[in-house]
Amino acid sequence: MPEVFGNKLRLSVISALVTGEKNFTELKKYTDATSGNLGAQLTKLEEWGYISCKKEFVNKKPQSSYKLTETGISNFREYVEMLEKVLKSIGP
Repeated sequence: MPEVFGNKLRLSVISALVTGEKNFTELKKYTDATSGNLGAQLTKLEEWGYISCKKEFVNKKPQSSYKLTETGISNFREYVEMLEKVLKSIGP
């Protein structure tokens, strides 16, 4: 299992981004994480190529938006498929 999926917060961020781009505030609400912890995990995910970040000003305030990259989508899909195989192997 890739290191990225071994952390609950990183997994929550990826799960949130599966449905589309989210800004920092939306991710903070979705994950219920502190700003510092969320920021650290977003940086790791970006460094590993799982997400991309777009920074812009909205109403003169900085805003960061995040979305999954093709690598992030592909690796998450493989992770989910692996989990499905494990669940099927243990039966009903």
